[in-house]
Amino acid sequence: MTLPTGPERRLDRRRSGLADHTNRSWPARASVPGLELLLTIVRDLPMLPVILVAMAVLSVTVDGFMSAGNLQNIARQLSVILIAVTGETLVLLIGGIDLSIGATIGLASVCGALTMQFTGSPLLGLLACLATGAVVGAVNGFGISRGGIQPFIMTFGVMLTVRALGFLLTGGRSIGRLPQVLLETGRMTVAGLPFVFILGLSIAAAGSLILSRTLFGQRLYLTGSNPRAAAFSGIKVDNLKFQVYLISGTLAGAAAFAFMMRLGAATPTAGDQLLLQIIGAVVLGGTSLSGGEGGIVRSISGAVLVAILIKSLEIMGAQFWDQMIVIGVLTALGSALGAWLSRRRTRESNREDLAQAIEHMPVEQPDSTARMRD
Repeated sequence: MTLPTGPERRLDRRRSGLADHTNRSWPARASVPGLELLLTIVRDLPMLPVILVAMAVLSVTVDGFMSAGNLQNIARQLSVILIAVTGETLVLLIGGIDLSIGATIGLASVCGALTMQFTGSPLLGLLACLATGAVVGAVNGFGISRGGIQPFIMTFGVMLTVRALGFLLTGGRSIGRLPQVLLETGRMTVAGLPFVFILGLSIAAAGSLILSRTLFGQRLYLTGSNPRAAAFSGIKVDNLKFQVYLISGTLAGAAAFAFMMRLGAATPTAGDQLLLQIIGAVVLGGTSLSGGEGGIVRSISGAVLVAILIKSLEIMGAQFWDQMIVIGVLTALGSALGAWLSRRRTRESNREDLAQAIEHMPVEQPDSTARMRD
């Protein structure tokens, strides 16, 4: 039997030391069928267990919560948020933020409603909503990518300006008398699900596929994780930022059209109550405010939780400010949870990299003197 040489013994000690450290820091999981899959789902969708628990508790404590009518109302409320959180998630993934998304929904709904009143065409109203959102998104993207303005400052200024424009166009009043076909489509159901909810979910699912299966999505994650490394790898970071804010604004326009389909009216204050819900849903889902961590599926789970809680508070007679207190607290907790998960994933990644480095560490060849001595 050949005994290991001195360098080989030292390498074995290093590897065993790493294994001991790994065992001490991260105890081995029991090999239970299905447990690994369950842990993976919980890690990727941390809000899923919370949603299930909340649904179970509310179904017992709130009368009529699980009724078909109430669930359809929740789905209709989700339709607008699902479209908006898709754009907001993309913005947060590159390390930005869009505070103007709520005001953009309000202005786009006003422009779309005025267009439909003059033309009677829902299609032209949709195009007006999308164009309004795209213009606002382009202004945000240009100021941030070309002007070098911080995203918080730029989108905050645009939010105030866009909101003022909505009030100037309407005098602060709501706009009704929209085409009947728009209202009928908003009330339509398919297999028990509201059509407007299916529309919002489809847009979110398409955004998730683009984010996870395309080069564009990979560039977003890399830019959010390390903008300098993204620039060195050939990504035009400024162009990417402009594109993301343009997409976010356009999706806000689509959310405005869904809002009109749901309520049959437009108002410049349509997005005032939605801004905190949108950002809260994205953060609750686990998307990091610092960029490079998260996804649209996570944001969908956060949006579902927010919609469930708001609807339950409405049934219990809670006022608007009570609802905002709950969403604000949940947003803070969700941000803390996202930061903790990010740190844990970083530690796991560093541990795996260290293990691979030691595994492939070359073994020093003993010199002739040591060989003779052995």
